Amino acid sequence: MDFFKQAEQGITKTNKIFAIISAMLIFPMIGIVVVEVIIRFLFTIHLNLYFDVAWVCFMAFSFLGGAYALIKGTHIKVDFFYNRLENRGKIIINSIGYPLLFFLPMGALVFSTFELFLDSWRLGESGFWTPLEYPMWPLRFAIFLGVSLMALQGFVELSKFIREVKSGEKS
Repeated sequence: MDFFKQAEQGITKTNKIFAIISAMLIFPMIGIVVVEVIIRFLFTIHLNLYFDVAWVCFMAFSFLGGAYALIKGTHIKVDFFYNRLENRGKIIINSIGYPLLFFLPMGALVFSTFELFLDSWRLGESGFWTPLEYPMWPLRFAIFLGVSLMALQGFVELSKFIREVKSGEKS
């Protein structure tokens, strides 16, 4: 049992580290948007290059930080019904809901984002909006990594719920 708890703690710690790293992407994204607005205002020029780089930062930020939402419990739930349940009812709902409503879609997302990453890497796909033409595979890999980390964190959360069912109390 210690191995599983250590693995859970390792996954959660890894997700927190990636959340911090992805949160740092907000600063270049803000800077890029500010520069784009200033250039557009002063020179009436709209450069897609700025938009493209900000878009890449936003995508990486969003997907790499997704597992952190599971850790903090800020993911989407039907709180209207969920909050009316006793703790044991919440645990049972989560134990049924995670496999059906989380793991099936996450399995499809992990598979499809991995395929997108591999295709992008093999074909040498590049950004097409700007003359920068940066390779797309790093962004596709970040999306795959973020979805995979979120799926792993889902297993951690389900494991917590199963322990709660066995013990009858919230840990």
